[in-house]
Order: sequence, then structure tokens, then C-alpha cells
Amino acid sequence: MPTRVLILPRHDVQAAGCRYRYTQFIPYLAECGFECTVAPFFDAEYTRALLGDGRKAWWRLGMCLARRIQDLVGARRYDLVVVRTELVPYLLPALEAVLIRLGVPYVFDFDDAFFHQYDQHRLRLVRWVFQSKIPNLIRKASLNIAGSRYLADYASRFSARVAIVPTVIDLTRYPPSPVRNDPDVFRIGWIGSPSTTDHLRAIIPELREFCRVRRAEVVAIGAKPFDPDGTPIRWVRWSEASEVVELSRTDVGIMPLPETPWAAGKCGLKLIQAMGCWRPVVASPIGANCQIVEHGITGLHAEAGGWTRALQRLYEDDDLRQRLGSAARRRVEQEYSLQVWAPRVAKLWTQAASGDSPGNSQLTPQGAIT
Repeated sequence: MPTRVLILPRHDVQAAGCRYRYTQFIPYLAECGFECTVAPFFDAEYTRALLGDGRKAWWRLGMCLARRIQDLVGARRYDLVVVRTELVPYLLPALEAVLIRLGVPYVFDFDDAFFHQYDQHRLRLVRWVFQSKIPNLIRKASLNIAGSRYLADYASRFSARVAIVPTVIDLTRYPPSPVRNDPDVFRIGWIGSPSTTDHLRAIIPELREFCRVRRAEVVAIGAKPFDPDGTPIRWVRWSEASEVVELSRTDVGIMPLPETPWAAGKCGLKLIQAMGCWRPVVASPIGANCQIVEHGITGLHAEAGGWTRALQRLYEDDDLRQRLGSAARRRVEQEYSLQVWAPRVAKLWTQAASGDSPGNSQLTPQGAIT
């Protein structure tokens, strides 16, 4: 008999979280005997609006809630439920309480510090009303899967059943060798969504200074366009079909982050994607970025005021770019690829469904329980 799994993400496959945390794993999981049903809270139309492609039809939220309740009512038909972040955002934890009372084993999975929208909210009332929502989900979960050490440390405050599973990429979608680009233009690649565009915008003065006296440009994939104040930026509309091609045409990937608790919970997917394309990366040394990027080995760290200097090093030294880019790709192959992590996720889900989750442990990128 297959192990039937109900996956309850916030968004559908248009959102990176659903694609990278779940749907890319499904073909392998099917081979391992898992029968997966993905039931997002937001429907496709609403998700498109959230991603910046349309106007939000607020009345659709009622339909989304009704569908989520229906999914929850039918949860007993499954052997395992996987909850991404929470069942319904900014709703009192009534549905989470129902899930707990159903007695179906569930995995609580999260890859950003979404819980700070409650525990660090500016309104004391919001902090008080939602103070137990996420901690209770974590306490009662058969297994908590966190995308980074920062997130795992948070989950470990409420449960011993915690595993780290980074957000990973499918290497079959990425070039098997470096792509050679136009040597006359130095391209700085950033990939993200409209909601994270401000992270790129924050270092525009430094990028403008770098590009001012060099044949260089910024390639912004998926960003919400803004006035770059003279910085040469090529805006690229994101699509799943073209993202790897566009990243492969860059010379270096960047991931700036602000020094905030929310940013500390980011899992570095932008970096992993660029590294999968054999590109060195420059990253703010915040959160998971510090583990993904080994300074001087797979890329460089850059704090505020240091971006021009870091990019200058890579611009001037082609051998350094190639050496760091090759090391970056090897690191992804060994520690941040679907090919490495799919068997581990299958094992974790099997343990969670059987009630045999690892206790007082965390699964490291190398796969050892520590």
C-alpha cells in the first residue's frame, strides 16, 4: 500500500516555496511508495496577484478558506500531512487545533522566519493573540523540518523532533559545465520576487558605483522594476522555463540581505541557484548565507559598503571567478541538490508517518544525525 501524503502549502507551484520544497520531490517520492496530494491555500489566480501579476480579488479568500477546511476534514484519509508554515495565515489557531485533535501524524515544514510576523509584530494585541499558534504546531508535530539552522534553533525551543533540510535544486535542470558568456560585459545576476526587490534596491548605490567605470550591468530576474538612478539594470521577467538560462548568462550571483530577524531566516536559494550555474557568488554574511558561501572558496561575503570591493575582485581576476565558480558547483552537488536530499526526505517522511521521528536531533547537510 502506498503512503498517502497530504501536502498543505500556502501557495501553488507558481511560488518558489511549493516548487522547491515539495513538487520537485514528488517523482522520487512516488518511486519510494509515496502518493502525494498537493492542496495549496491560495488558488492560482490569487497567487498570481500576490506575485505581482494582477489585482487581488479579496473575495476569493473565502473560497480559499472553505477549500482549506474541506482538505482538513478529509485529512484522516491520509497517512501523513505536511503543513508548510501554517494552515491559514493571520487566522486564529482553530484549524491548527483541529489538525492536532485529528491525530493524523504531521510534518511542520518551514523555510523562512514567517513566525516573526507574529512574535515581532508592532501591535501587542497581535503578539498576544498569536503567541501560541506556531509553538503549538511545532510541539505536536511528528517532525519539524526547518530550512536553516536559524529556523531549526527556533523550532528546538518547542520540540526535540527537528531536522534541517535546506532548500535545494534539481541539477538535471542546470548546465553540466560552465556556460561561456560575452567577455566584454560583466553581468551581475540577482534572482528573486517582487517582495524581496528591496534587498537589491538597498545596494543600488554601490552597484552604480561599480558599473560607472566598467562595462558591467545588473541582471534582475523577477524583481519589481524601480528607478535605478543611472545604474544599468536589465529587467528580466521571471519564468521557470528561462530562469536557469538567464542565470547562466551572468558572471556572478549576488544575494544582499538586511540585518533583520526575518532576513536571518532566509535559506539562500538565490545563492544555490547561481552556484548551480557554476557562478561565484557575493552574499551578505547573514543567516544561512554564512553556511552556503565559504568566503574565498565558493564566493565572497560582503557587508554594507563592501559590495563594490568584492565585485572588483571577481571582475579583475578571471581565474578566481572560475575557481570559485567550480567550487560553488561542487558544493551544490554535494550538499544542496535534489539528488542528494530526495532520499533523505523520503526517509524522514517515512519516520514521521510511522511515529519514529528522530528525537532531540538535527539532520545536517551531510546527512548525519547529530
